[in-house]
Amino acid sequence: MKNRNKILISALLALTVTMPVFGGCNIVKQQETTSASSLAETSSSSSEETESSETAKENIVVKTPEGKTVIDTEYVRLIDGVKPEMMQAGYWIKEDSGKVLMTADEIAVFNRNNRGVITAKDKTKFPKLDEFEETLDGKVLRSFLNDCAKAAPKDPSKYYLNGKPTTDEYWKDLVALSNIEAIPETINVRFGFTVKRMTIRLFPTEDRVFEKTSDRYYDSMIFSECMPYMPVAVLHESTDGNYLYVVFDSYAAWVRKDAVALCKDISDWKERQDPGQWLVVTGREIRLGNDPYSSKTTNLVLPMGTKMELVPASKAPKNTHQRTTFGDYVVKVPTRGSDGNIKDEYVLIAVSDDVNVGYLPLTPENIVRLAMKRLGDRYGWAGDLQANDCTGITREIYRCFGVMLPRVGQSNVNGVYKVNMSKMSSKQKLEVIEKLAPGSLISMPGHMMIYLGTEDGKPYVISACGTFVSPAPGSTEALHPNSVILNSLYVRTKSLKTWLDVSTTALTLTPEG
Repeated sequence: MKNRNKILISALLALTVTMPVFGGCNIVKQQETTSASSLAETSSSSSEETESSETAKENIVVKTPEGKTVIDTEYVRLIDGVKPEMMQAGYWIKEDSGKVLMTADEIAVFNRNNRGVITAKDKTKFPKLDEFEETLDGKVLRSFLNDCAKAAPKDPSKYYLNGKPTTDEYWKDLVALSNIEAIPETINVRFGFTVKRMTIRLFPTEDRVFEKTSDRYYDSMIFSECMPYMPVAVLHESTDGNYLYVVFDSYAAWVRKDAVALCKDISDWKERQDPGQWLVVTGREIRLGNDPYSSKTTNLVLPMGTKMELVPASKAPKNTHQRTTFGDYVVKVPTRGSDGNIKDEYVLIAVSDDVNVGYLPLTPENIVRLAMKRLGDRYGWAGDLQANDCTGITREIYRCFGVMLPRVGQSNVNGVYKVNMSKMSSKQKLEVIEKLAPGSLISMPGHMMIYLGTEDGKPYVISACGTFVSPAPGSTEALHPNSVILNSLYVRTKSLKTWLDVSTTALTLTPEG
């Protein structure tokens, strides 16, 4: 979790899910800080030494014991302690990795028991998303937006917009855009679905504000990610009418109005959440492509875990947008009409795309295979840059199984096998971790990782990372990959403690007991 000093801390505390917002995210600014997340940044390769050309040529082709070609180390750097064959999912698959961890019914119970509770600074709470009714007391929303208003920085000159320091007037204008005075005594709640990927914001603006003029990764205005086809409750509009204040499954903030399509009513909204048959994106992402008949879906990027209503071939149209529907899945997706309401469109998804009919079985093998598809992906703070951070990618991966992990506080989920390691020695932690199934989660302050396995006494994980110090002897330099990487738990924090030393929780999504 990166330290934002004075700015927006109240807003983050106000929009929390039973713990400080982004407590599970790997966010650290390159500044002096003692925040928990400063322990959680990570980076690429450990050794800066260049091999001789002769040695490099010997490594052009690297093969596993089975003879399969793997990572070419002449072109791909590896972190100290990582072998080329470890970069393949099959390396971590064990004989019992096909065991189902939770059935669909057990996942449904888990999801219900771990729904997000979004709490303001004064302890005011939004209803859980599936418990929203058609009206809401305006005082509830006012508590959240007042918290944001009070969070404007005391020294705006320490924050930069377009390379220049911000001003008091700038922040006052943002508060005015929040339209707090127009909140009615009773809010008529609207319901809808998101129709594109973007970020949701602490204030109703697309301005990118940074704590350093050179920074382009950690936008202080971002709250979290908005993924396609997510259900939302719509509570309010900005003064200029360009933004909506919406509630997601475990967070709430401002999103651009063109990212949300409204349902007829609450009944329509609930029915659309359970289409009966669906297609899930199981690749890193897929792109819908250029459609001359639909500007709404052209080049739309659908990230891992996106769920779409699947139309049976017997009920699907034979033609859509001048294409005969041979060799494709037909899905029905919501788009935003000119009146702001949902306009359903049929979209063709190639059978060759990395998708699955229905959810995948929740097994260690499937978790690992999905996680390894993210290897090398860009790090995206809170869903920025069409990418995601540590807890963001775990949400995307586990959504492929129908599991709804909270955006923050993932190590606090209930009803699953979990071990508190915060007071254990490193030796004791190793004993716990070695018994975990591949695909389990390991957390430390500010960071969440997916466990792959242990080799030669070293546990290995994959995660979206910002900064770490190499495990190489004598190394003290902080490295900044801003990528999804594979490493052992012997990489170190800026304070030179190993990730193993600071790991606090291990959990496997299988029913406790």
